[in-house]
Amino acid sequence: MPIFNKEEIKIIESFSNINKENFRTNILSIIGNWKISNINSYDYLLMKEAFNWRRLAIKIIDYVECDKKLYSKLLDWIFTPHLYATFSENGFRELIGYEKYNAHLSYFYGVTIERCLISYTEEELFKRQISYGNFVRYTPEDVYSKIYNISYNELIEEFLSKYNLNPNNLTEIEFENFTYWCFKKRVENSEPSKLASDTKKGTMFLYKFLESENKRLNSTEKIENNRKKKVDFAF
Repeated sequence: MPIFNKEEIKIIESFSNINKENFRTNILSIIGNWKISNINSYDYLLMKEAFNWRRLAIKIIDYVECDKKLYSKLLDWIFTPHLYATFSENGFRELIGYEKYNAHLSYFYGVTIERCLISYTEEELFKRQISYGNFVRYTPEDVYSKIYNISYNELIEEFLSKYNLNPNNLTEIEFENFTYWCFKKRVENSEPSKLASDTKKGTMFLYKFLESENKRLNSTEKIENNRKKKVDFAF
């Protein structure tokens, strides 16, 4: 069970009457009232800028007592690939607050779209390799060089050195930080036109992935009705 301080427990308990009708609103209301200090470090706030609300939500529902059926419903909702947690943009922003909303967008563009851009570029180079009859071979190094004009090894070494991290023991959160750090580096070093183009590529890859996911979900016979709904955006 996550360890929270007294103030955090008080916030959770003020919205702890969670049921199948109000769970979305209550969890986001808890997050909206959550106090985040610029002094402390949090695993759900990358570089004190990019907010992964899902990671915090998981901690909260692990603390709240609820039956297995509701817990499963909560998890399904949290991992539904939707930019605004199945709310409208305004509804989501009002529940979590303006600052957390902006930090959420920083995570979306800095981690989700950045990873999609990497996947898009990898796919692009692979297609080029095939068109050359596999006479030209591309490696993961080429993907990072194409996007950031610097090799992956140079990027990761700079990142590890800057934050004094052990290369043999990197966690998922540290890899998320690395992705966000790469995003910030790209923003700093890119011309506006290239920045817009790269963002478009990442977004295109995301939509393509979601279309494929929709087909997979809708072609599966034994799935819940709520999983048959069209996925319209990812986190």
